[in-house]
Amino acid sequence: MSFMWSPATTLTLSTMITSTLMALSSTNWVFLWASMELNLLSFIPILMMSKLNQEVEASIKYFLAQALGSALLLTSSIMMWSPYSILPSLMPMILMISVLLKLGSAPCHFWYPSVMSSISWISCTILSSWQKLAPLAILVFFTSQMSKSLIMLMAGLNAMLGGIMGMNQSQLRTIMAYSSIGHLGWMLSFMLLDKPMMSMLYFTIYCSLIIPLFMFFNIMNFTTSKQLSKITMISPSSQMFISTLLISLAGLPPLTGFMPKMLAIMMLANYNTPLIIILILGSLMNLFFYLNIIINMMMPSQNMNTNLTKYVHATPSLMLLSSVTSMGLAPMIML
Repeated sequence: MSFMWSPATTLTLSTMITSTLMALSSTNWVFLWASMELNLLSFIPILMMSKLNQEVEASIKYFLAQALGSALLLTSSIMMWSPYSILPSLMPMILMISVLLKLGSAPCHFWYPSVMSSISWISCTILSSWQKLAPLAILVFFTSQMSKSLIMLMAGLNAMLGGIMGMNQSQLRTIMAYSSIGHLGWMLSFMLLDKPMMSMLYFTIYCSLIIPLFMFFNIMNFTTSKQLSKITMISPSSQMFISTLLISLAGLPPLTGFMPKMLAIMMLANYNTPLIIILILGSLMNLFFYLNIIINMMMPSQNMNTNLTKYVHATPSLMLLSSVTSMGLAPMIML
């Protein structure tokens, strides 16, 4: 699946970026809802850029899930402030469910792995990074008054479900989708401490790690973990950088991905020990399928496609970016 650039793509990308900034700077729920609707309508043409049947199917799934989330968001936000609200105590919970649905977070994650497995790597990059920015900001900044027990349940559920379901996958896009769900558990854990900026910091570090990784996969057109074995004899440096990014995503020290997890553990140490154990177990399961990808990459391929050479040697900028994001950010965070 290739991603085709055109003037229409530039227009939709600019509209998508503008709508997200509008949502982040909105002052009322109606304007926020309108901005997120504009963002939805801007991203769907990007999903369908290759015009493949599976991408059309993925765009329909994405639209249905996001439309349901938008409807719940608008209804619950209006009913929360209406004097004629029915069951006003349920409206904040419905609002949180709507944001979780738009974010692709458990238990409203049913659409996210399916969409990720059917779209291009460029679309996966946008869906896993920029498209999560506005819903995550709403979740951590505007719904912090939610029940702490509910937030703890959502954080633990994301961590465990992302780890358990990810171990049973062979498609790289699906693995990365469940990996994203697992990382959402760590982001939600900061809500227990009323630290929304820490959630956004974790999200920023996560995006800095997946963007070069997804760009590697896009250039080499990889879909399964077994295809990564083609890199072994062609470019050991690319193999090293991909392994470093995956290990950093797993959160092993002293790489960048370890720092936000260490901060979460330190902050939660005196607050909620069971949640820390659940988050660490989920992270260990994530480490299992990351190592599985690395092991498959190190196994020599019997059917070597030498046409990949020109793509591998055409990625020095991605190697530099991966080095900076996976190792260079750690000293900055420590300072």
